[in-house]
Amino acid sequence: MKWLTALVVVLGVASLGTAIYVVLANRDPAPADMRACLREQRIDLARSSESLTAVRADASVGALRVVRRWDWGRTSGVLLAGPRRDATLLALWNENTPSLAGADAGRRIYETPGRFPVVAVQAGGGARLLGCAEQIG
Repeated sequence: MKWLTALVVVLGVASLGTAIYVVLANRDPAPADMRACLREQRIDLARSSESLTAVRADASVGALRVVRRWDWGRTSGVLLAGPRRDATLLALWNENTPSLAGADAGRRIYETPGRFPVVAVQAGGGARLLGCAEQIG
């Protein structure tokens, strides 16, 4: 009877340990941290192409260029700007979304911003977007 009780306790502890491991291993704080920072900076998320009008001209001709890239482990980020730098675009991607590592990242984001965990645009140099990205990681 003692060995049966011990077996139940060991199995319970093992199950609890496995559950904790699964939760912690699948945790990806970068998108949530970025959303919180953007909310604090009063920058709205872009979920449709219509909300990206500030970069429409540059995105439609493929003129958005990468200014900066980040790798936060499971999530990566990219900051893009057009030649005039009148608007800056920030997007995050992970293994569940299309990659933004290629040269066509601006067009890919513009066409389907809702597919990415975070897409935001800021007029001007994008100092607030850059600040949020620098805080993560």
